[in-house]
Amino acid sequence: MFKNSIAFAWLALSICYVTGYFLLIKELNAAGRFDWVLWPGILGLLILIYITARLLVFERRLKNFTKNIIAGEYRTGIKAHRFMHDEVGELAALLNLAADRLRLYDALRAEKVAINTRAREIMFAETRAAVIIADVDERLFHFNPAAQGLFAVEQEEMTFDSIEKRPENAAFVEFFRDTVEREKVSREADLGITIPIRATTRGAHALIVPIKDREEKVRLALIFLK
Repeated sequence: MFKNSIAFAWLALSICYVTGYFLLIKELNAAGRFDWVLWPGILGLLILIYITARLLVFERRLKNFTKNIIAGEYRTGIKAHRFMHDEVGELAALLNLAADRLRLYDALRAEKVAINTRAREIMFAETRAAVIIADVDERLFHFNPAAQGLFAVEQEEMTFDSIEKRPENAAFVEFFRDTVEREKVSREADLGITIPIRATTRGAHALIVPIKDREEKVRLALIFLK
């Protein structure tokens, strides 16, 4: 089937209806009879026009509603007619109810994410252990205060590239990539890490804990240093 096949089929149905109606009138007039089907035919045509207009308007609104839902905009629903409580109106009301539920769920999810993020930031800042959060998507290392003190630096963020370019970090980089990209399980080893700033080098026992999403892809990794 091709695009808009239903609209074409509905148009063809209307044309067939109108054509058949006028042919019937012609036959009745030729036989000398009264065109007693005139008013029922007009009524049927008006009903067909009503159904067509109702469905076309709803189809446009439903398309816009779906686009908004896909875009994550749940505030815009489908405008319901005040005086029409037919099947289309009931469906629009159900879709608006679904949008309200999605909006509530999205607000709760955003609030939970904000609380979890704040809790992580507090733990990350206040813990006495030296911890580095590796953001795999952004390719950034985030150092907590204890890790900054370990390397005697004040910079909180460093790029993957700045660490990888140091020849002294070859063993650490290989171990980190193997853990995050291939093994995807917690691993630990004694490693030396050189920070580009001041070329500070520290040997430490590193525990790398990858954090995976539902698709088993590592988004973040926690690096605990002792």
